[in-house]
Amino acid sequence: MSGEEIHRNFNDQVSRYLSGELTPEELAGFKEELRADRGKQQMLDEYLKIWDTAAPEHSYNLDAEWVLIRDRLSGFEKGSGSTKGIKGRSMLYYTYRIAAVFVLGLMMTFFLVYFSRMAGMERVVAENEPVEVILDDGTGVIVNRHSRLRYSRKFDQEERKVYLRGEAWFDVARDTTKPFVIDAGDALVQVLGTSFNVNAYKENPAVEITVESGMVALSAKEDQKNLIVMKAGSGGIYHKSKRELKLIPTSDPNSIAWKTRELFFEGTSLREVVELVNRVYGANLVIMNQELLACPITVTFMEQSLESVLKVLESTLDLQLTRIGNEIRLDGEGCTD
Repeated sequence: MSGEEIHRNFNDQVSRYLSGELTPEELAGFKEELRADRGKQQMLDEYLKIWDTAAPEHSYNLDAEWVLIRDRLSGFEKGSGSTKGIKGRSMLYYTYRIAAVFVLGLMMTFFLVYFSRMAGMERVVAENEPVEVILDDGTGVIVNRHSRLRYSRKFDQEERKVYLRGEAWFDVARDTTKPFVIDAGDALVQVLGTSFNVNAYKENPAVEITVESGMVALSAKEDQKNLIVMKAGSGGIYHKSKRELKLIPTSDPNSIAWKTRELFFEGTSLREVVELVNRVYGANLVIMNQELLACPITVTFMEQSLESVLKVLESTLDLQLTRIGNEIRLDGEGCTD
């Protein structure tokens, strides 16, 4: 295989890796290839930087890119003006020029493959507020803040597959002939028709599932034969670093509070309460006095506004609230045992 074919094959693997289309066997081989070739790992790292910012309207100016590469490459410096220096710099110029064309050619190949694979795909990006969408099969999805969902406008004949990065709640339309599959990064979620929540933020150490109705199967992407099945009222976790699946018989009632705005606290520490309120309301509550962190709270909030929640916390623990910009500071004397 020629060098060009090797690089073209690698770019195709990268594209399929980023779009989650590698089979478990291909993914294992791809990772082994990266471990054996540091240069390919570095190239993948560069592609990953591009991945989250790539958009169809991006275009490339070869001369402009060359200037950027020329300025960054070490050794390409303005010399003293000697003939030898000029010849050396001239040779170096053309060497770098060829390298720049080659590298940019690889990048363009990657983008062509990437955009061809993105044809017919829809992307939902939720920034500061959840976004609701109805898929072609009638499945309802609510995408939580700072999350992304990618799916085909028309599902294929064998399965309904979507790609989630972040968190989303699904109410899947039942279709026994087409399983609904969620690529959640390191884990795969498979269902026929049910409602459930998937928490798969990249920075989280685990992928968490909470089932509201029906049945859901959870597996590692690299080992789809080993899976756990969850029923309504239960949940499951896939620990990324441990590569371990764990069934949770009783799911956390607050796991989908970001969607329902129903929060249940029973002897819960103020630290945990604040963390959940921040996540559900997109707020920025900060506890100023460390003595307040462990103060217990027993209360239930049912679709109440942030202001109502703050008033209850304020009166319950005799807190002083101060607003500075978008930050809400909670202070007070603490609590007694």
